[in-house]
Amino acid sequence: MSEKILFVDDEAAVLEAIRRMLHSTFTLQTATSGGEGLMTLERDGPFAVVVSDMRMPGMNGAEFLARVRQKAPSTVRMLLTGHADLHTAIDAVNRGQILHFLTKPCPRTVLVAAINSGLDQYRIDIEEKELSRQARTMQRTPVNWSALAPADWEQFRSPVGLPGPAEAKTCLEPLIQARDKQIYTVLLRMPVLDTIEQRYGESATAAYLSTVSGFLQSALSAGDRLFHWRRDIALAVLRRYISPAAVAKEIERIIGETRSYVIEVQGRPTMVACLITFDILEAAQFSGFPEWLAAFEARCEHPAAAAAGAP
Repeated sequence: MSEKILFVDDEAAVLEAIRRMLHSTFTLQTATSGGEGLMTLERDGPFAVVVSDMRMPGMNGAEFLARVRQKAPSTVRMLLTGHADLHTAIDAVNRGQILHFLTKPCPRTVLVAAINSGLDQYRIDIEEKELSRQARTMQRTPVNWSALAPADWEQFRSPVGLPGPAEAKTCLEPLIQARDKQIYTVLLRMPVLDTIEQRYGESATAAYLSTVSGFLQSALSAGDRLFHWRRDIALAVLRRYISPAAVAKEIERIIGETRSYVIEVQGRPTMVACLITFDILEAAQFSGFPEWLAAFEARCEHPAAAAAGAP
């Protein structure tokens, strides 16, 4: 275990017995008083779990765990005492918000199970705080890719392995310039991406992006190309010998199959809704690539102006 456990007890014999019992299972440190425990917490922390005796001179276990709660709120707190009574339990729970109230002598199996449950709670708390920190610090301002220099376009790499805007431009420019009547460009927007990030964090966002892009790649035809244009926008380049209305129906059918996905959030499978909106731009309707790029970027910036399926 990489996480550390701190035991606090004024009886050296008890601490030695705990070391012998648990040293092969957990990373342990000990202290012989509440004051020493607080110094150890400050000097050697963080600790995942703190287990304290109740009746100690100077500072009892309830007072000590209440101080631990103030200094290290993520640390899971437990009370181990040979003087169990209702008043002691209530005081410890109210002041220190302990996870377990254990009595001496405590069998090894019970103590190990209690510490393991504390480690689980500690890890969940740390993960949730990290996800919250990421959500607070992550800037979600859309990037105006069309304003970037060519070198900047080349630096963009999709987090899910799809080719980015530079490769899309290289692919599309000759097709647009030729006004190829069989080429359709499809803007695929994922409007729930920010909600997923705010609710579950950046790792869940990456899992969602990977799942959606994998589905789209498998659903499109073999000759189609899929690019990651922006964080929440994909670009599909299709060659079809059908009408724009027929292409729209095909895209509607594809995205209609993506109603929900199961992604892993903090180690647990979680169902998230999948919503994709789309807009189609025919290559032949533009006189040149700059006109297409301006129109495509305008629809990226103003999704309300691009009703789903409307060419």
